[in-house]
Amino acid sequence: MSARDAERVLRFVATAEELGGDEPFTPEVLVELGKLVEADQVGYWELDCVRRCELHGVARTGDPMVDLEVTYWELEGEDPVCSHLGSNDFRALKLSDFVSLKELHKRRIYAIWMRPWDVERELKVAIPSPPWHTKTFGFDRGPGRDFTERDRLVLNLLQPHLGRLWGAARTRRQLRAALESVDGGSEQDARGVVLLSSGGLIELASPAARRLLREYFGADGRVEAPAELVEWQASGSSALVRGEGEHRLTVSRSGTTLLLEERRDRLGLTARERHVLAWVARGKTNPEVAEILWVTPSTVRKHLENIYAKLGVHTRTAAVTRFLGALGD
Repeated sequence: MSARDAERVLRFVATAEELGGDEPFTPEVLVELGKLVEADQVGYWELDCVRRCELHGVARTGDPMVDLEVTYWELEGEDPVCSHLGSNDFRALKLSDFVSLKELHKRRIYAIWMRPWDVERELKVAIPSPPWHTKTFGFDRGPGRDFTERDRLVLNLLQPHLGRLWGAARTRRQLRAALESVDGGSEQDARGVVLLSSGGLIELASPAARRLLREYFGADGRVEAPAELVEWQASGSSALVRGEGEHRLTVSRSGTTLLLEERRDRLGLTARERHVLAWVARGKTNPEVAEILWVTPSTVRKHLENIYAKLGVHTRTAAVTRFLGALGD
């Protein structure tokens, strides 16, 4: 990558941080992103590919917003880029990595979905995410030149920054909600907020935050923050996680304001078991899941046996039903 491109990437990240608020990727942010990778259309989507619904969608200012109708989900398996992104390979991918234009023109997805929007070239990059909450940027072009390896490199370089921007916006939203509930909040709330002063003194802690500090750090949360928490806050490293199994505490921050979030996995599944079950919920067979997750079919079968035992069920349908009911947790 040229020095000029590297400078432009850093400038974009700084601009996105200034423009972003509760939602990190606004139409204005996508305008700036489109200056880095030129395209006829630039969009961002968050999808629940298990329950087949759109969670959030944004188009660049001036671009049409594509509604994901039922037709899209029926054709989902025909999009090779989305299929590959679903295999936990989140690098920037071009449509031409998988099919030629001649092959593309024979596909139903081109006739029904792409041609009406005059799309022949695609480049996508995703923020690493589970199948029940995918986060993908799409760059589309009509007939003509394809995206270049320089375009791919720029997006691969940007990917971790995009993930950080998304996480920071999520923290801001949750902090606002937690701050609004400080006065009337309950100790049993799953989220708590702590305001730190210099030297690690606690200026404010919500009732839930005091409980979480007590349970996960052995501190009363009234005067001094736990030393581990103060050291982490000063380090600038990513989110702090305490605990394991069904009960885990994640601490994230925005400046000197800390968000403490307790996550309770009612299903008691491991991360790998949840991914296996997510793909089963999307109708994949054991061999297909094995190919996606780069494991053997026997490993998938063993995971499913463990899942059935933990959930107290005996069939794929029953396991999927339990899983879908817990996705919002």
